Amino acid sequence: MRFRKQFVSFFMVLCIILSTGYFLSTAKLRFIRYTPMPCPESTEELSNPYIGWYQVQRYLLSDTLSFDLDMITGLEQKPGLVLLEINLQNYADCPVTSAGLQNLDTLFHCWETTRKQLIVRFLYDWDGDARAQEPEELSLILEHMSQTVPVLNRYSDSVYILQGIFIGSWGEMHGSNHANEEDMRTLMQHLNTLVSPDIFLAVRTPEQWRSMTGQTEPLSAGQASGHSLAARLGLFNDGMLGSETDLNTYQESSSDHTSNATGKRSREEEIRFQSLLCDSVPNGGEVIIDNPHNDFAPAVTYLRDAHVSYLNGSYDEAVLSKWQADRYRGEGPFQGMNGRDYIGRHLGYRYVLRSSDCTSPDLPGEAAQFSAILENVGFSGSYVPFELSLSLVAVERKNVYTIPLQTDIRSLSPGTQLMLSAPLELPDYMTGTYQLCLKITDPATGCEVRLANDTAHTAYGHAIGNLEIRSFPKFSQ
Repeated sequence: MRFRKQFVSFFMVLCIILSTGYFLSTAKLRFIRYTPMPCPESTEELSNPYIGWYQVQRYLLSDTLSFDLDMITGLEQKPGLVLLEINLQNYADCPVTSAGLQNLDTLFHCWETTRKQLIVRFLYDWDGDARAQEPEELSLILEHMSQTVPVLNRYSDSVYILQGIFIGSWGEMHGSNHANEEDMRTLMQHLNTLVSPDIFLAVRTPEQWRSMTGQTEPLSAGQASGHSLAARLGLFNDGMLGSETDLNTYQESSSDHTSNATGKRSREEEIRFQSLLCDSVPNGGEVIIDNPHNDFAPAVTYLRDAHVSYLNGSYDEAVLSKWQADRYRGEGPFQGMNGRDYIGRHLGYRYVLRSSDCTSPDLPGEAAQFSAILENVGFSGSYVPFELSLSLVAVERKNVYTIPLQTDIRSLSPGTQLMLSAPLELPDYMTGTYQLCLKITDPATGCEVRLANDTAHTAYGHAIGNLEIRSFPKFSQ
């Protein structure tokens, strides 16, 4: 009898221990069900940073502040590219004065408040007569660089690209007494030592790129991530699609190949060169002179192959109007859209969410796995790093959990897909229903990068699905 009582007592204690253990273990167990939201591709224009149509604003620097600052500060505060052409003609025979430098600082400060991304070009000529307008001595141009670039660097969060090396008609590195290889190398090397590594540089032609860098071919993906001149030197082609040679940007097709490895190459070879180069540095400019090379269909092929991310939105209007009158005839949601809008929506990167999922852990204690597929349908990738995050926003409560996604979206080249993934440690989250939101942000400007999807948008980004977390595998139907 005594043994039976002991056994019953032991059994009851054991049951209590097991029950308590089960309760404690199941209190931490989580079960999930994920329901992705539909994510149809959008054809809307997206106001994303660093890409698209740019506007041109011209300023003649002087000792007198003559800029329309109210026009600048009155602009709508949203992402967008602006090319600032800053003419130093008033200082062609002397250093820039302290008053001139202060006015330059005031100009950049006003533009910084607009949240625009700035493309900057210093020049001496707007009339196509650089030889008459530029300083005679190369040393004075070098001094102007040393004076103005420190001002530029103070606004490196706003300045995206510095085009050219101060010389040439319209600042395009041709028609100048200094447009010889030795002087241009001297100017570029000096500029490279001055300009913040956060700012891209750009030259007019692939031939100049090879001459300035001493490289016959673009850098590999690993090399292109550094801060060398070759790693941050892009292109600005202001003769884009203007002729078979893009107005002497490329070699004549019928010409013999140059024996100089860094020299000018045929159109086909230079497009292949740009396709490799502009995976890691920006390419843009303006299209000019209505001709068959800039008809809509061949223009799209060129812009895609050369990875063009920005174009002048007002010049050449004859070409832009021709695109406006044409239609995109390919498959997909853009079918029937006018050519000008189609091109504008594909300049640069354009990210489309193709799918998302969240899978349950295989074993207790393991993390659930979130995943999503992004596709880049634009003409180029991004050249600056963006921050990606996944937020779990509680429907019933005010709880919000935000998880950084560790990925470099610069690797998402045009026409490719990228899988985003993150572990979800389920015991860390309260039970309930959550809306999952995906957000991409440019840390330099604070601007959000919108996805090209017709999905609900919130303060936490694009809503992509609903996640139910329960202590027991019981879900509403």
